[in-house]
Amino acid sequence: MQRYTVKEVCGLAGVTVKTLYHYQKIGLLEPCEVTTAGYRLYSDKEIARLQQILFYRELGFSLRDIKHALEPWRTIFIAACWRACTSA
Repeated sequence: MQRYTVKEVCGLAGVTVKTLYHYQKIGLLEPCEVTTAGYRLYSDKEIARLQQILFYRELGFSLRDIKHALEPWRTIFIAACWRACTSA
């Protein structure tokens, strides 16, 4: 599995180190690993979550609302509702 450093994630997503740290602090985006030296590492899964966060931010959602929307059970529920609505 590919691991990305904070610097790499910032470059890929166009966010600051401070933003990533804030997202971690509020429980919105956790690194997949923290090395013994304290470096935070992110996998493709966290990169995809960051893309979702940035998408919702662009739409004007608050970080609290984004956090609630991305809770696993809510994501599954929303996807099921979407499938039900679009298949009718």
